[in-house]
Amino acid sequence: MITRTIRSFLPVATLALTTLAFAQGTPAATPAVAPATTTAKPAVVAPAKDAGDTAAPAVAVPGPAKAEPLTAPKFKEVKFEGAKPTAKEILEKHVAATGGMKAWEAKKSMTSKGGLEVPSVGLKGAMQMQAMMPDRVTITMDLPGMGQTRTGFDGTTGWTIDPMRGPALMEPAELANLKRDANFRRDLELAAKPEVATVAGLVEFEGRPCWQLTVKMPGSEPADNFYDQETGTMSGMSMMAATPMGQIPVILVMADYKDFGDVKVPTKSTTKVMGQTQLMTVDSVSWDPVDAKAFDLPAEIAALKQAPAAPAAPAKAIPAQPAAPAAPATK
Repeated sequence: MITRTIRSFLPVATLALTTLAFAQGTPAATPAVAPATTTAKPAVVAPAKDAGDTAAPAVAVPGPAKAEPLTAPKFKEVKFEGAKPTAKEILEKHVAATGGMKAWEAKKSMTSKGGLEVPSVGLKGAMQMQAMMPDRVTITMDLPGMGQTRTGFDGTTGWTIDPMRGPALMEPAELANLKRDANFRRDLELAAKPEVATVAGLVEFEGRPCWQLTVKMPGSEPADNFYDQETGTMSGMSMMAATPMGQIPVILVMADYKDFGDVKVPTKSTTKVMGQTQLMTVDSVSWDPVDAKAFDLPAEIAALKQAPAAPAAPAKAIPAQPAAPAAPATK
């Protein structure tokens, strides 16, 4: 829905930021695991002995440290009075605050254009997204010095083309997240099926009290949505995002809602990934029909789909061991 305008950029924005983090060699550039801990058991090594020496005590040598998986961040709880609202009440307040159910049900396609900036390296670029219900999407991001990153889903195949990997088909986890985020009216579905959301409580998110909803859509990873206690509008998200470099925590902060037609859209967002921060702005949103050809697979992606699967490596033959000679007969 409204937040789809921003959130649909997440797959390509996350990929671009992780690519940038790896290129810069940031300390966070180990997405699959957190910094090593010291919980591993030490190895025990006995020193060499000379003939006639008594047994020397074993020397403990620290073994390899155990790596812990990255996890989503925790948020400070905020006390509140009265009964906790239900997920349905929170979601319906959000929909009402941004235009209402009927206004959003009338939206079938959208085109969004905006800018993006990575302050840490002085990069500025442009982004464009086109989407069509129920889940077709194509996203293009241009960053001078990094090149163009594209992501899309044609209803069947999810794909990416980026400067680091070139053309690639999405893995199942990446595709599930893209399909979730490509539906710009997903918030309507949440309001209609609030059983997929659980109210975790009232927490502090970016300095304001927000209701935290843990959302688990079929086929995708859980994500936490944050809704401002006062205004009802969505303030951001926290999730573990699937990337080619592994599962990594991502925080998205949304702000500055503006009217585009008869609905409101957040026009500023901050994406925090692996120590990198990316600022995104939405300059224009159109609800005019989008040509279905916009979602056709690029030629290089179509070629990947048609390419034959790589043959399996032949099994290595294990040479037969010669039979041991029979022991001589004894009398």
